[in-house]
Amino acid sequence: MTLARRRRRGRGQLLNRADARSRFVKFVVGGLVVPVAALWAAARVEVRPHETPLSLALRSSLVTPPAPGVERLGAAVRSSKSREVTVQGIAALRSLGSDEALGQLLRVLDERPAVLRDGAEREALSKALASFGPRAVPELVRRFDSVPVAERLRAPGPPGDLYDRTFAGAFEAAEDEVRRRAADPSQQGAELGRLQAARADLQRALAAVEADVTPPSAAAGLPGFVLQTFLRMDAGPGDDLLAFARRVAADSGWSEAVRGEAILLVGRLGTKDDLERTFDLLDGAGPLLEARALQAIAALQQRVGAGDPGR
Repeated sequence: MTLARRRRRGRGQLLNRADARSRFVKFVVGGLVVPVAALWAAARVEVRPHETPLSLALRSSLVTPPAPGVERLGAAVRSSKSREVTVQGIAALRSLGSDEALGQLLRVLDERPAVLRDGAEREALSKALASFGPRAVPELVRRFDSVPVAERLRAPGPPGDLYDRTFAGAFEAAEDEVRRRAADPSQQGAELGRLQAARADLQRALAAVEADVTPPSAAAGLPGFVLQTFLRMDAGPGDDLLAFARRVAADSGWSEAVRGEAILLVGRLGTKDDLERTFDLLDGAGPLLEARALQAIAALQQRVGAGDPGR
């Protein structure tokens, strides 16, 4: 549109000249340099950790709408009045293992809070979310942090202390006796293996019993549910999850029940640097925090002493 006027002005015009050399320079800059620079920036500049504009665009173009079957299954779980149907539906979503299934399980947690007051449903949902590993962590942390400050000191922990209160000491004594009596290392290993299998069976049975008999008011806490789910995850150490556990364990604004579960999570994921921090938690701690700190210290010492990779 301005070509004729620019030609008349000739070299008297400083920018956007119409001579052949200027047009060539504009072609090189606009047709080669700028597109190549834009492509390089889209592929190399991170707008989020490990995510570039190009990777975000590719991922958004590859996203497919959730399968209608997954949505219908999630809707059936949310609207079900039957414990058996709810538990089976949660198990079905867990078996799918897709991001859409994870989204539906989180919707069950958000839209059907009564699931936290039923022992069997709570256990099924916790195990299902734990099976997704790191994919479920950010959303669960966000829900945990959304708990109002006024409710944090009253937040209950998850059920599951029946074994610790009644049988943990007896099993430890039995293991010590087996180590003393069995001189043959192979026989000792076999005996300890059978004892550990019996302990695992008893823990599962007692967890189911306690989940069913725990009063709703003591089992309905979202923070305890989230920490219980994190403790069930078999995903290896994670820096984000460890940082979360450290933060909650040291936060006196949370109830001792919740902080105790966070301390156990530190014991499972922490490094040797967490040993001193955990010892510090013993100063002036109540009986529950003291017990949890001692459990975490034992777990950390065992892992550090065993030379856990990267710890």
